[in-house]
Amino acid sequence: MHLTCVRRAFRKVNWLLRSVVLLLTGGCLTILVNWQWPNSRPYYWLRSDAEFAGQFVSTADSSQLFEDQTVSCPPCPSIDDFPQSAQTLDLQIINCSINEAETIECRQDKGEVYMPVSFINNYFEVFGDVKRDGTSKLYNFQHAYGKIHPPQPVYHPGGVFLNFEKYNVAAREKILCVTASDGVPLAKQWDPAGYYYAISVAQYGLSHHAKGILEGNPTPRLMAGGQVEESRWENTGPEMEVNIAETTVDGEMMRVLSFSAPESYTAPGPVLRLSTQEQTICFDLQLTGPGGVTVQIKTRNGRTGYIHFILDDRYMEVNGSHVLYGIGTKNLGKWVHLTRDIFVDWMKTLHNAQFSSPTQFKEIVDVTLHGTGYLDNLTLSTSAHNDHLIHAANWLVNNQDSAGGWPTSIGMKTGENIELKPGWYSAMGQGQAMSTLVRAYNLTAHKYYLDTAVRALHLYELGSDVGGVRARFLGQLDWYEEYPTTPTSTFVLNGFIFAMLGLYDVMKTADGEGQRVAEKLWMSGLHSLKVMLGMYDSGTGTLYDLRHIINHEQPNRARWDYHTTHIALIQEMAIIDGDPLFDTTAKRWIDYFYGKRSKHN
Repeated sequence: MHLTCVRRAFRKVNWLLRSVVLLLTGGCLTILVNWQWPNSRPYYWLRSDAEFAGQFVSTADSSQLFEDQTVSCPPCPSIDDFPQSAQTLDLQIINCSINEAETIECRQDKGEVYMPVSFINNYFEVFGDVKRDGTSKLYNFQHAYGKIHPPQPVYHPGGVFLNFEKYNVAAREKILCVTASDGVPLAKQWDPAGYYYAISVAQYGLSHHAKGILEGNPTPRLMAGGQVEESRWENTGPEMEVNIAETTVDGEMMRVLSFSAPESYTAPGPVLRLSTQEQTICFDLQLTGPGGVTVQIKTRNGRTGYIHFILDDRYMEVNGSHVLYGIGTKNLGKWVHLTRDIFVDWMKTLHNAQFSSPTQFKEIVDVTLHGTGYLDNLTLSTSAHNDHLIHAANWLVNNQDSAGGWPTSIGMKTGENIELKPGWYSAMGQGQAMSTLVRAYNLTAHKYYLDTAVRALHLYELGSDVGGVRARFLGQLDWYEEYPTTPTSTFVLNGFIFAMLGLYDVMKTADGEGQRVAEKLWMSGLHSLKVMLGMYDSGTGTLYDLRHIINHEQPNRARWDYHTTHIALIQEMAIIDGDPLFDTTAKRWIDYFYGKRSKHN
């Protein structure tokens, strides 16, 4: 009897154990099935801690639904392993009809519908990306790209120009290189062979001037020249020598280095060992025959490169690890001052490699001399912003034509039937050149910079129909055109205000007739801007120009980077002029940047 009871009890326990195992197995399988979405569909999981990247957003309250692309089939988890939000989420596939024209796949949970972020971004022209936020990930949603920078509290013709300290003109993709012959950027936007463009040259000078004010110009280290003993140079072969000599420089007798070596830039020559991570090298050079200077560098991945500055007319030529920058045969027998950002010079050979690329510049190894000539004041520093400003200002002085302008040698089209022939002037180029020249004058007190800026006023007085830069809106309001096309104009906003700032800089710096002309042009343009400014407000952003009014084309909406430029320019006008119109307009345009719109009727 006792044995029978034991057997019955054992069978009951065995049955209970089997039931528990069966229940656990079923629960495990259920969780596993829910974990891995059927039919090979992506797995969607609502996470309150934003751990995973977001692909879906809610159309109701912008709750974020994140896609986990890293999950593989895990060991059977307990229900406690799921976040609370996932325990209660009941996602179902639902089709979304977009304007009854197309259908996309979405997800629904009770009263919420979730749409793919990729669709939201494209449809509404908004932006977002996944960023690391501590130990988790964050989906960063923005209405616009770019950034709005607060203006300087005061605008002064000798001060920082807008937010140009943020600019790195030489590193732009549309810049071929900074030439060794003139020390200014060479544009390639409309011609891959390269051409000088007054706007690029002026912006190069203005950005370095702003950096010099805000970041400073470090004191350079003198490494070689007439004041440094020639014994620091290593003569690596026969027929090479470096001596201190006296020669005439600008009518004054100076001690400099005289050198003689083989002409070929690949041949050995006198070497100066440097081994420095300072990226800016400056020197005064006079070549009396073929030759030049080679700067040997190392890249971040330990490879060797050679940058040659030679007596040649080629702007830049890359041959493997060697890059040539032509000083220009016009400079044979002349003293030239070279200021080279070696990081930029090497970067231009790498086809737009990232700044953090291991192929980028790391250090200057040494300098080698070739041919015959003189060298002085070879210095090293982390930057030389004022030198770059002066290079830009000197180019503007040396290349201004008889009309007071800087013609663009390349033609361009700015619309279906709007074309500019080679030799055209830009009011924006005139204005930014004037702003650069005024700052060079304020820095050096050399009056020829200011005189050059005053001569640039002439083209403002000439209509675009006779080769000038002035257009007339509806035949009544003066407008200084960035692209002075005929028979119709486009009335570009940013180019006009840049042209106005050049007028203001001359007006506040010059005297006599130059000051009076600049003031007359400034007052006429200021009146036009106040009357026409509202036409550039779209209610959600700004318009680049007025071609929709003049040429009956579709409105040309400004990209967000141009929109932020419009904001910066209007803020500057508010500081200069003080009219509340500019301040209220700037605030409204800032609201557009963050997604606010004007009210409906």
